[in-house]
Amino acid sequence: MIENARNWFVGLSQREKILVGIAGLLLAGLIGFYGIARPVVGAMESAEERYLAAVERQARIDAKVAALRLPVDGTVVRFSGAIDAFVGQSAGETGIAVASVTPQSETRVNMVVESAKPTALFGWLARIEQQGIAVESLSINPMDNGTISATMTLRSQ
Repeated sequence: MIENARNWFVGLSQREKILVGIAGLLLAGLIGFYGIARPVVGAMESAEERYLAAVERQARIDAKVAALRLPVDGTVVRFSGAIDAFVGQSAGETGIAVASVTPQSETRVNMVVESAKPTALFGWLARIEQQGIAVESLSINPMDNGTISATMTLRSQ
């Protein structure tokens, strides 16, 4: 079969050989795009969506676990320590993209969140409130990809 194809190709004129070569390159490009590149990109996007869904589920679970650990008598925990370091670290662990954390005083901090799933952000806010940090002000803006950006002022109670 290869010999037949070789004989057929040798029998072509120079112009036909060039056209067949170009057609072969186009076919290889289509196979490369639809057979390799597109499935790989699709798999990466799917993995990213599954990861973001897992982060969101984890934030909801963490918020529920923290709510179950609250004292029955309703006492509020008083936070002590560096609020800016605590807020930045706990937000990062939750999967929230923090743009900046600016301390205003020992008990107050401004925080800008670049991107977060709404459930992850509100779950995290509920969890840190249970740890003695209150939300003083909160401004939220929706983004095109189903996430939100937020600017907030937090203070220790």
